[in-house]
Amino acid sequence: MPPKNKRPQQHGDDEVEEPLQAVILTDSYDARFLPISHELPRCLMPLCNIPLIEYTLEVLAISDVRDVFVVCSSHIDKIKAYFDESSRWMNPKGKLNVKIVACPDAMSVGDALRELDARQLITNDFILTSGDLVSNIKLDKAIEDHRARKKTDKNAIMTMVVKEAARSHTSRPLEGASIFVLDPVAGQCLYYEPVEALPKKDRIEFAPSLFEQHQEIELRNDLVDPRVDICSVEVPALFTENFDWQRLRRDFVHGIITSDILGKTIYTHLVSEAYIAHIQNERIYNAVSMHVLNRWAFPIVPETNLSPGDDYEFSRGNIYKAGNVILSRSCIVDENVQIGAGTVVGENSTVRRSVIGKNCQIGSNVNLDGVYLWDGVVIGNHCHIQQSILAQNVSILDHTNIDHGSILSKGVTVGPNATIPKYSRLSLEPQPKNNMFESSDEEDDGDNGKKKRARKAGPDASFFSLGLEHEHVLHGDHAPVYIWTHYANDDDDVDERNIKLDTLAYDIRDLVLDEHELSESASDIGESSDDESDLASVGEAFNLNVDDSKKSEEFKKEMALTIERSLVEDHTVDTAALEITGLRMSSNGKYSDVREILIPLLINQIDLSNPVASMKKVLTKWGPLVDKVMHKSEDQVHILSLLQKHCATNPALGKIFLGSLQILYNIDVIEEDAVMTWYTTGASKDGNAEELKLRDKATKFVEWLNEAEEESEEDSDED
Repeated sequence: MPPKNKRPQQHGDDEVEEPLQAVILTDSYDARFLPISHELPRCLMPLCNIPLIEYTLEVLAISDVRDVFVVCSSHIDKIKAYFDESSRWMNPKGKLNVKIVACPDAMSVGDALRELDARQLITNDFILTSGDLVSNIKLDKAIEDHRARKKTDKNAIMTMVVKEAARSHTSRPLEGASIFVLDPVAGQCLYYEPVEALPKKDRIEFAPSLFEQHQEIELRNDLVDPRVDICSVEVPALFTENFDWQRLRRDFVHGIITSDILGKTIYTHLVSEAYIAHIQNERIYNAVSMHVLNRWAFPIVPETNLSPGDDYEFSRGNIYKAGNVILSRSCIVDENVQIGAGTVVGENSTVRRSVIGKNCQIGSNVNLDGVYLWDGVVIGNHCHIQQSILAQNVSILDHTNIDHGSILSKGVTVGPNATIPKYSRLSLEPQPKNNMFESSDEEDDGDNGKKKRARKAGPDASFFSLGLEHEHVLHGDHAPVYIWTHYANDDDDVDERNIKLDTLAYDIRDLVLDEHELSESASDIGESSDDESDLASVGEAFNLNVDDSKKSEEFKKEMALTIERSLVEDHTVDTAALEITGLRMSSNGKYSDVREILIPLLINQIDLSNPVASMKKVLTKWGPLVDKVMHKSEDQVHILSLLQKHCATNPALGKIFLGSLQILYNIDVIEEDAVMTWYTTGASKDGNAEELKLRDKATKFVEWLNEAEEESEEDSDED
């Protein structure tokens, strides 16, 4: 191991800073991602086929960190084995000096930092983060600001890196938010309070003296907290002095800010451009996976090939395939898909919005939508799986359906002819007794305890839905599969509804049903409950409105405003595409809706007093944007239909229809096959009289295309 860094040296008035240290906490000290996290540390879970901790180490490597302490409280042997056998960071000549710190007795972040303090491992400023950070940020500016503040404020001990994001941003947790009260000039955090989504909280309280001590304050609830902090060496010691501090934000940050005795200060560093996210739950795991595939975190994209031996290539529609993938001729790989090396996809199978690991076998007539298959998964024929996670070496036998929100742990086999209901959690290991999801007093209650657990888990609890209330096991010609329940512990601070909001693919309508059942007794005796109004407020705040038609209309209005702003302010195509993609993903919108809004707005930009020059200018500039919202030939046909329909609404626009069609063809936005399909099918024939006139105008252009193709074939024959 390289020698330890020396203490700072003095050269006159200048001080040479030591290389920064970093602490990675591999344990989240919660029970998310069960049952997978019971068998595999979260930091080694793959996101886009890369272990999560690799993303964290990349951030530290580009931020000039030298010593990295990987603190483990559970799965210690597995994490050590990974670094010894698989990680490229253990090279003695590498950029990072990684050391595994085993803390098997630590039950919280506070315990882990107290252990670090006891071992005297931290000798200077350090970055404190988790093993599930995904970001393209370079932390040099945050580090520089932290060190500069320490020179002017001797009490400054921490700088929290936070990301500005709209309330509908998909990397924000739904279960709650953080309220920051800041001094906007100095960046000091004056007050902090975590606020859960349910039950709804109408107010926060902080000391009025803040208004007296600061000329200006900001209340911010638009900040995503990715748990990245630049800390001074005093931080672990403060945890040691305050042994009851367990959680970093609720206890430490809140305690420091509200204490008149300690006299320490905490600052924030706001990030707006860089991508940064903390995989704290299953819903964010899904969201960040899609962000990476959609290139939000560039250059953190699959074709960067972070793992040695990877050879992903990027193709249109955000499709990433390794070199030796085998796809049948009749299979369909739709947009936002990554497929690892050695994977085979069978006949007539469809894969969309999914990440497929290495050496997976996918049979014929399989439909995968929003699915995460880790390495070695086998899917039989005629299976349908949506919005679920299947860990390594899971086998799904023929004619098996898995509904959304399900998690299958390593090696599980289900089927054939099975139906796994939504939110199921399956494992080869039985659920541990007396864990945070199953209390001992319920165990001792016999049948009453079972009924209580079933009610707490709700009508969608797996053993309840499958009719396996007594055994909790799936049997077949395979190893027994245990069905884990998923509900909150007995901690009064935890509201089970908040946990459910951020589970994989959770539907808020199911939460309404669950809470209705749980409050039936109160309703019977005439008591009122705020559950329904609370849930409605959550749905509104996080864009989860149950009324899908209303949600769609709101999305279209926002998209129209976004596109109009890009056109009027003459943004670059890349900037406009990023804004469109961000809004579409945050609202779960459809590309077809984007096209329906974009084409009319684009055509309306053409100056009809000088149509030829204006048409060429507008379409040449914005044609690439049209190309970015299409991924299949059917999308091109849709564009032509929209162009035909909109130009038919105004005789003046009708005059530019043919010219627009030809320009889109000339700049390779529309291909010949799409023109032919549009012209010969109902896409162009089923309109009104004005639309049919425009189709007739296109006849000469279609004939010209046919003649050009025939001439090309003749030239080819002569050659």
